[in-house]
Amino acid sequence: MKTKLIIAFVALAAIGGGIFYFLTTGNIGEKYNTVEVKRTEVEKYVQDTGRISSENIRRYFGSGLMRVEEMTLTLGASVKKGELLVKYEDSLDLEMQKVEKQMEALSAAYDEAVSGTASESVSSASVEVARIKNLIETATKTKQRTEALYNSGVASLAELEQVVNNVEQLQSSLKIAQNTYNQLAKGVSKNIRERYEAELEVLHLTLESLQNRREDYVIYADVDGIVTELNTFVGDIPAPGIMIIEIQDPTEKVVLVDFMVEDAINIRPDAKAVVKDLNLGLDIGDLKVDFVYPKAFVTLSELGVRENRQTVEIDLPESAANLAFGLEVETLVITEETRVLLMVPVGAVFTESSKQYVNVLEDGDLVEREIKTGIEVDGNIEVIVGLEEGELVLQNYQED
Repeated sequence: MKTKLIIAFVALAAIGGGIFYFLTTGNIGEKYNTVEVKRTEVEKYVQDTGRISSENIRRYFGSGLMRVEEMTLTLGASVKKGELLVKYEDSLDLEMQKVEKQMEALSAAYDEAVSGTASESVSSASVEVARIKNLIETATKTKQRTEALYNSGVASLAELEQVVNNVEQLQSSLKIAQNTYNQLAKGVSKNIRERYEAELEVLHLTLESLQNRREDYVIYADVDGIVTELNTFVGDIPAPGIMIIEIQDPTEKVVLVDFMVEDAINIRPDAKAVVKDLNLGLDIGDLKVDFVYPKAFVTLSELGVRENRQTVEIDLPESAANLAFGLEVETLVITEETRVLLMVPVGAVFTESSKQYVNVLEDGDLVEREIKTGIEVDGNIEVIVGLEEGELVLQNYQED
């Protein structure tokens, strides 16, 4: 962690700006090194090492229960939202076939139990009603997911309208199928019909449950991006909680900097920032802080010292698109805008009885004067009250 002050001296006199030292002689022959009180521009900032990241990151984790059956990803590959990333082995197709056979057997038994030529039609109509209900439940879940994606800016309005229309069309189809079934079932025994409907509903719920479980065996990309981490392979059984895939959106690059908490509390959103790394030839200015993470964390320094740190996120321009994810860069954040201060060397100030003083040269004599000071800047200190610009204060004595 580095906390510094940028200092630019302003030329407010005929000679160049800065704090100037003069060798003067007093009325008793001593020689003093004196310094002229000058005004100085000061801009305060904090500096630390940041890393290139993305504002839009997706991470996928293993469960420890399933084997990877299909995966064609490679590290650094580009993926599109909705693209299949991983497919795990499953026995769902076999289980679904068993349920479908049970439904066929139930329909056959119902056909035998009812009389008349309408029995087969009643059975088919009941199956159609249950099928449409199942489709409506699936479409409703898709609608809810799409609404969430639309509200977060990921899905488009056209995509949302499409899934809403699909649900409405299925609901209309269900009304028609239900009316057809009611007309055909009028002549069938009420007890037989209700028992058949209940058993068939159980099998449809089982089938729906198996279809929903299929989502647990596949992973699809949530965003367009680049694969920046890949820790699995075909045949692997990823351990629970282990990150197997990371995807980052390259169009939303940011710098993440873990500042010491005592520095982070002085950083506000929209504060000016600079990425400047001489080793990498980087000098990107006119940046702004986008977000200060609300949660701090504890880490160990290289010397094993516990440190409280807080992450700050800084937006990067499109010109930084070629910077690699994870790259470390030196980052500065301005915590205090430029101010013009009256400054003297720290060594010119001394303390007596909890008060601060300097010796001022007046008509060749040294006069002790009380002052009030402010911030320290690279060996100099701000004088708030007690001195005027252009006065000479004692720096030190020299023997003849």
